[in-house]
This record gives sequence, structure tokens and C-alpha cells, in this order.
Amino acid sequence: MENLSGKVAVITGGASGIGRSLAHAFAAQGMRVVLADRDEVRMRAVEAELAEGGTEVLPVVCDTSLEPSVQELAQATLERFGAAHVLCNNAGVAGNGDPWTGPMSAWDWVVGINLYGVVHGIRAFLPIMQDQGEGHIVNTASMAGLIALPGAAAYNATKSAVVAISEGLFLELKGSGSPVSVSVLCPAFVKTNLMAGQQWQDRLGPPPPATSSPIGQMIETMLAEGVENGVDPDGIAAQVVDAVKGDRFWILTHPEARQAPVERMQRAAAQENPA
Repeated sequence: MENLSGKVAVITGGASGIGRSLAHAFAAQGMRVVLADRDEVRMRAVEAELAEGGTEVLPVVCDTSLEPSVQELAQATLERFGAAHVLCNNAGVAGNGDPWTGPMSAWDWVVGINLYGVVHGIRAFLPIMQDQGEGHIVNTASMAGLIALPGAAAYNATKSAVVAISEGLFLELKGSGSPVSVSVLCPAFVKTNLMAGQQWQDRLGPPPPATSSPIGQMIETMLAEGVENGVDPDGIAAQVVDAVKGDRFWILTHPEARQAPVERMQRAAAQENPA
């Protein structure tokens, strides 16, 4: 995967934030791009940006929490381009609502997109990559997948699961001699619309109220401020491209945050309580 020119990149959550930057970064490598998102208006805007630069683009309205929707995305990709070389399972939401006293629909929403979205993407595209003899899957997790934030139970759970799924899949594929590889993206704060631009799934009923617990409110405020002042997503996308071309599993984009998971594991090894 060192030469990406002419190949096909599929990006879920491609209408904004990291997804939009990934689309532009892969387009700059000469790739054809499949954009997948629930927000058709924003997705069409990104399509226009890419097309203006001469990139072949296929926009597909997709709800990654639903397996049939992701399977349709894979089919549309094959019908248009005949291949899928890079898959970025990037769609994600932060979630809201109190995880312990609020409605279970809040868990369903976050788990459906952040976790099952990744599972559905792998199941839909891995067989295609295996058959064609090359491919790379990039799963967007978070530093929250390597540490634990109070007040963000569903987000922590899903991002930790994405890290575990990704590492297990990487080992499975390498151990079997597969031509497909895997990376996991674990950024800290990135300037996106993660906190403000979330689309609640109508089929889950009315959206849950904002978190009511004091710790939850504090964490939500901290996260909102962190995202607002986060790094530019273009720099994150550049690191993803480098990881794909270099077959690198870990993409920890913020050097200053890399020590926190190490310290967590050191406390675990010493059987010390979380700090």
C-alpha cells in the first residue's frame, strides 16, 4: 500500500471533521474516494470540494449502525469502482445523557455507531480486500480507548472495544499471512463537530437530555472546550496516510498524551487503584 494512486478509499463519517480531512488527504494521494455519512447536505459539500480538485467521488448516504446500510455501501463501492483498498471506519459520536440513570437508548446510539459501525465496516469490506489481494483498514478509536474518563461510560466502552478489536484483527491477519493490514487511530482533542454536530437516530425515539450529574456536566464541559481548542484534523489525516503507507498499527497523534496509557498500565501492574 505504499503507492495509493488510483486506488479507492472508503471513509465513513466523511462529511465533516476527521472524515473530511481524510477524504482530502487520500484524494491528494491520487485516490478515488467514497464518502459515507448520514448528513447528505454536508457530504455533498465535501463531494463538491473533492470533485473541484479532479477527484472521482462517490457519495453514499449510510447509517453505519445498521448492517444492511454498510453492506449497501460496500456494494455501491464495488459497482462504481470495482475495488476498495482503504477503509476508514471513522463515523462516531460522543453521546449524551446520564449512562446510569438515563434512557438505554443513549447507550444504543453510541454503541451502534462507535462499535457496531466498525464491526459492520470490517465485515462488509474485509472479504473484498482479501479477494483482491490487498487492503488496509483504519479504525477510529480515541485516547479514551486507552484511558478512562469518568462520566463518559458509553464512549469509553466503545473506544476501548475498537482498540481491542483492531489489535486482535491485526494479529489474526498477520498470523494468517493475509494481504490486509489494520491501523487504529487514537487521537486526543481534535477540532471537529463531535460535541455539537451529532445526529440522533430517529428510530431510537427522542434524544436523551444532557447529562445531569455534576461529574458528567464537568466532563462534558471539559470535552467541549478541548474539542473547540483541539488540533487541526488535517494533521491527523496526514498521520493516517503515513500509517497506511508504512503499515503502522498504532496512530497516537498527540505525543503529549502517549504517557497517560503507560502510567495507567504501570498502576495496573502494581495493582494500584486508578488515579
